[in-house]
Amino acid sequence: MRDDASAEARARAPEPPHGYAVPTPGASASALLPESTAPDTSPTARPWTPPASSRRSMATLIALAASAFMIVTNEIAPLGLIRLMAADLGRTESEIGLVTTVFAVVAMVTTVPLALLTTRLPRRPLIVATMTFWSAGALVMATADSFSQVLGGRVITAMGHALFWAVVTPAAAGMFAPEMRGRSVTRLMLGASGAGVVGLPLSTWLAQQTDWRVPFWIIGIGGLVLAATIAVLMPSFRTAQGSVARGDLPSLRRFIRVLVVVLLTTSSMATTWTYITPFLVEVSGFAESTVPVLLALAGATGVVSMWLTGRFLDRWPVRAVALGEVGLLVMWLGLASLGQHKPFAIVMVLLQGLAWSLLVAAMLNWALRHTPWSSDIGVGAQASTFNAGNAVGSVLGAAMLAWWGAQWLPLASAMMSAAAVALVAAVAPDATRALARRGMRQRR
Repeated sequence: MRDDASAEARARAPEPPHGYAVPTPGASASALLPESTAPDTSPTARPWTPPASSRRSMATLIALAASAFMIVTNEIAPLGLIRLMAADLGRTESEIGLVTTVFAVVAMVTTVPLALLTTRLPRRPLIVATMTFWSAGALVMATADSFSQVLGGRVITAMGHALFWAVVTPAAAGMFAPEMRGRSVTRLMLGASGAGVVGLPLSTWLAQQTDWRVPFWIIGIGGLVLAATIAVLMPSFRTAQGSVARGDLPSLRRFIRVLVVVLLTTSSMATTWTYITPFLVEVSGFAESTVPVLLALAGATGVVSMWLTGRFLDRWPVRAVALGEVGLLVMWLGLASLGQHKPFAIVMVLLQGLAWSLLVAAMLNWALRHTPWSSDIGVGAQASTFNAGNAVGSVLGAAMLAWWGAQWLPLASAMMSAAAVALVAAVAPDATRALARRGMRQRR
């Protein structure tokens, strides 16, 4: 609170003499340098020229959103295939759940190094190469006949996944004006949300009707088609040439708070949702064939939530995070206490779709606002933390599932969500508005 109060006081202070930036606690060292030597972080300090026409940029955004759909479908497909994969490969469900852990750990470890290695490369060839590499990993999964080959395919796709999310958000937002950042992010994330509506239930249904490898054939071939599409449509530019090259309110201290919230939130989600099929079957009493329908319902509410989020994310960035965190906490508590009743479980699944989709976009936007580094490095750090939470949660969930049973998973998730709610609530709304006013003055 003390930091927020001092931030508000600084925001109300007179503007500094021209040529110097206002230092903030925890900000990067470059904020203390004269503007002639410090990196230029003001969105309108230099004239910005769109890298392409609005029509071409929108077509590229659609292709990137479709790629996000494929990327996320591959990531979450094991949630619906876990029982089929376990039976076919002669492994337990907990062991197959650890495939998710391996994926998350690889993505966590490789995101920032890959972002640093590629930060100066043009976005178009980089994203095309990333999608091609990722598609190769999906095809390795499609031809897997052993647990070790499944792990190999997940490692390859995890590396492609890591680099994709480090570069695609700044690239997508960078094609549009700065005031369109929130909307462009949510439009990109609509593709990711669609993975819950169509990708996960469809892959689960296809696997149940044919073989668990069939969805990965479709994902891998689709990724190659999208790589070719992006190569044709996307303008070529570097991160520094985009409209969101850096955070508009950079602060290391605030960025660390964002990362802690991301870690707690994704850990809570992975602890239970990685094993949501066993929970819905064993605790709620649904037939396994019903699970794809329930997941599709959750995905549908997630798409609605993502579409609505774009309308207010730029105006209320922190409140959007708070709203999603509270929704997630209520959902976990509901599953923990009344998840054995089918009607109540359905309501909680719908609430999960609403809260989680809101949080995915809101946490990413929050990180972009406060990153003290370039936007691709900031997004890379956020994505690495996101995957660290996935790894922690999936390991914890696997242990709880094996030792105590699925009914205890939501309670552990609720404890982590409660801690995230407390951290977000500690952000003083008045200070946040003051910082926003200062950002608006900088843009003028």
